[in-house]
Amino acid sequence: MSALQKTLAIIAFIVFSTQTVRHAYVLWFEPRTSVLDKYDRPLRAEITQAASLDELVKRYDPVRKAADQKGPEHRKGAPEVGGQFGDGDQEPFKSERQLKEAINEWESRAKEIRELKFYWFVGLGFLMMGALVYAKWNRWLGLTLTIGAFGEFVYWTSPTFLGAGTHEFDWLLVNKLGFSIVSWLLLLVVIQLQGVFAKESGGVTR
Repeated sequence: MSALQKTLAIIAFIVFSTQTVRHAYVLWFEPRTSVLDKYDRPLRAEITQAASLDELVKRYDPVRKAADQKGPEHRKGAPEVGGQFGDGDQEPFKSERQLKEAINEWESRAKEIRELKFYWFVGLGFLMMGALVYAKWNRWLGLTLTIGAFGEFVYWTSPTFLGAGTHEFDWLLVNKLGFSIVSWLLLLVVIQLQGVFAKESGGVTR
């Protein structure tokens, strides 16, 4: 068991270390501007500065109405290119598409935040049960529950590679960074309590 615990502890430590650093980089250091921003910067700025989903919906509503007033012929009969209608690069269809994508992303990130919190605390429950079982009853079963707990921690705090530019995306990163750090600290506590790297007979860690 000792060798297995050490291997799993090392893997988990590496995973939490690398993804915590990445979360911090994306949140605070990754460049978020482009030389192309000047071509559609006004709408991009509105999307980026929106502090709530309601703000995006308020901006989307008049643009959607303007697109609808153009008539259904602009949405029918035009072949789709890359998942977009042929008139998609013209106003108001371009703005409508960008705002709709921003709203969809916001809702997706909000859902991901709820899932992150729920499943992370499920993992915390597994960890507490695992610690109790490990200490009082069966070490293998306790270790199994502990592995399940850190599996939840690793999966739900893993990096999000797609999406950016909204307040909710930044909030998702903040949550992932915070929960990743706490998971990292819990790993250190488990390593200490279970004596994973404790010195064995002869004073040498094997």
